[in-house]
Amino acid sequence: MILVDYREKGSGVVEKLEELGVQLNFSTLDVGDYIIEDICIERKSCTDFIASILDKRLFEQVRYMAQAYSKIVIIIEGRLSDALKHRRISYPQVYGAVAALLENEATLLRTEDQKETAYAIYYLYKRRVEQRKKNYLQPVKVKIQKSNKSIENVQLNMLASIPGISREMAHRILIYFKTPRRFFKASPEELRRVEGLGASRITRIVEALDTIYFPAMLMDSDDGNGN
Repeated sequence: MILVDYREKGSGVVEKLEELGVQLNFSTLDVGDYIIEDICIERKSCTDFIASILDKRLFEQVRYMAQAYSKIVIIIEGRLSDALKHRRISYPQVYGAVAALLENEATLLRTEDQKETAYAIYYLYKRRVEQRKKNYLQPVKVKIQKSNKSIENVQLNMLASIPGISREMAHRILIYFKTPRRFFKASPEELRRVEGLGASRITRIVEALDTIYFPAMLMDSDDGNGN
């Protein structure tokens, strides 16, 4: 199903999605208007899009979306030329903001009206359903070395010891980053580029890597004689 912010009720988009046979679950969303698994979609009229550029709200929203979801989609709905008529902002400023959003790995879609927006959301949803049916993320067959002392096994085991990372996922990470050191230095944005690393896994990884080590329990269990 698609998770929808309750404020979208009566928007015209919701009605069309229901006509297309999509099951919708309404809730109060902290970020975004529509959620499809790890895809967070923010729908903005051209007027609201321009206003959010002027008051800097747009980039704050995108930052929060990126913290919670691995894929961000901004849908800009309506005619931009009409929205610019009564605003002290011009095309260069608008598309400068668009370029900045793309640098933050947000995908932008332009739609004419609510019906077209609904179709855009529907096909994002349909694509995700088709990927799930085809087992889009097939388990990777990792060749197991006979010796646990091989450098490859050491690297795999090093990453697989982190919560949220299986041996198969460790293989994917090493294929992408080449070395464990590059992985450990990677930002959350870079981690999202690894196929299969969703927002929840990245949160667990970052927590494990950034939490300060507090050995109080180990110290309590030590009797002072190394036992």
